[in-house]
Amino acid sequence: MTMKPLPRRLAVVLTAALFCIGCNPLTGAFFMMFGVDDKTPAEFRIAGDGKKTSHVLILTSIIQESRSELLGIERQLGAAINKQLEADCKLNKEKVKLVPVHKIEEFKNNNPSWRTMTATEIGRQFDVDYVVDVEVASLSLYEKDSRKRLFRGRGAITLAVIDVSKSADEGPAYQRRLSTEYPKARGPIPVDDEMNQDRFRELFVQRIARDVSWQLTAHVTTAGMMED
Repeated sequence: MTMKPLPRRLAVVLTAALFCIGCNPLTGAFFMMFGVDDKTPAEFRIAGDGKKTSHVLILTSIIQESRSELLGIERQLGAAINKQLEADCKLNKEKVKLVPVHKIEEFKNNNPSWRTMTATEIGRQFDVDYVVDVEVASLSLYEKDSRKRLFRGRGAITLAVIDVSKSADEGPAYQRRLSTEYPKARGPIPVDDEMNQDRFRELFVQRIARDVSWQLTAHVTTAGMMED
């Protein structure tokens, strides 16, 4: 009797499940039950419907940048969100075109009072459909009372999506407060030669970028299951 090959999707699921069972029986059982392609939908899908491309500007602002460990983090965060959202939308085959970070920074430099402008006004300067306004209320890299010997990033962010075609008086099309903590489950990370301030800041910024992107485009449900 000739055995028929398994369908490709089923074979992938079973392979992943068997691999995970070797590491963690609960994780393996999860894959067996739900597979590997389940996705959590976006809270607000930034991509347009059909063939229309959404033009998007990521606008980041932070009040605390005067602290030495946070210098330059506003631009770093904007670049990380741009990169993460672009990659996630491409993976989801969504048509989204993001304003390059260098153009946003050029605009900020040429308009020192840009913080007094509304997101709608800035968005119209770039002729985009949406402005993703990321306003950082608080940000820290070190565990409290650790005398800068332990890293644990914490951030409180207000995320708003502004539909530029509408009046600023109508308010954002989507708004949510995000709280990011990294690492979370395994506790703070000691400061040493392998994990210095620059390296940890990069990892923490990437985590914030991921959290923002996942509000705007779908992501694999299991992606953060084993992460701190």
